[in-house]
Amino acid sequence: FERHGMYRIVVIFVLLAGVQADIVITKLNSEEGHLPCIRLCAGATKKGETVWEQAHHPYYYVYTTVNIAECQFIGTPIITALIDGNHLLWQSATSGVSTTAANKDSFKVYLFGWVGVLYDPDKKGPTRETANAGQWNVNWQAVGYTC
Repeated sequence: FERHGMYRIVVIFVLLAGVQADIVITKLNSEEGHLPCIRLCAGATKKGETVWEQAHHPYYYVYTTVNIAECQFIGTPIITALIDGNHLLWQSATSGVSTTAANKDSFKVYLFGWVGVLYDPDKKGPTRETANAGQWNVNWQAVGYTC
């Protein structure tokens, strides 16, 4: 048994030693950290549980705040986000997705445009009701430093 266990350890070590990550950050909007401290962190808000807020006249859009504190960044990371959902998702494709107010712990996602036209006869843009009915959520990834 010990002999087989030792082979497993050697195989795992060889596999891990052969894996090499090559992540390079060329520019950040915050202080740079140390090279070994680069982290790629990804996640998603929960479908059906994402809290969408509604903006009103004269601008109509929905937005949500995404918590990334668990990533433990020391400064504002580079963030990419997109919208997912279970239905009515095709409507979000007509909207611009914007991230803003980013910091080391959170960022906001805004959905603008003519999302929800079928459910909004005044064509004022996306609504919280449409986002909730479609169970829209945010998939995201962030790259930054942890030390």
